[in-house]
Amino acid sequence: MPHKYAPKYVDGLLATDTYEDLATLSSMICASSRFKQDTCDYDLPPFAFLFVETLLWFAQAIRSGAWTYYEATPSDRQDAMLAGLKELAPPEFSNWYQQGMRSWRDDAVPDLDNWMRANEEVANVWMRTLLRRNRDALFELVST
Repeated sequence: MPHKYAPKYVDGLLATDTYEDLATLSSMICASSRFKQDTCDYDLPPFAFLFVETLLWFAQAIRSGAWTYYEATPSDRQDAMLAGLKELAPPEFSNWYQQGMRSWRDDAVPDLDNWMRANEEVANVWMRTLLRRNRDALFELVST
């Protein structure tokens, strides 16, 4: 069976440092036959779910404010995201994510928005590292 994406193409996306390539990788994961929109973790392996959801969290928060992410994201998905962040992400990510879960309706959200703007590149570097560490599983996920 032919692969959907060549290893060289995937490796090229992983080797760069652009946001656009992160977005492309997210699109590829979401186009996977495993992706299920209606499940709390999209039926993805933990690293893939965490990557897709973290990219969405940052993109939506930076574009429209963090409250828009929390308002639109089901609580079971937020719980799955928090658990994944606690397991695999730098500690401040889960701390800030949990603060957003608790206070997205309050005045504390500007603090979260400011943290997210200030740490967008830190998040991008971490997400890239997460995918690179899981390169073989990523390739398997996006290749069928």
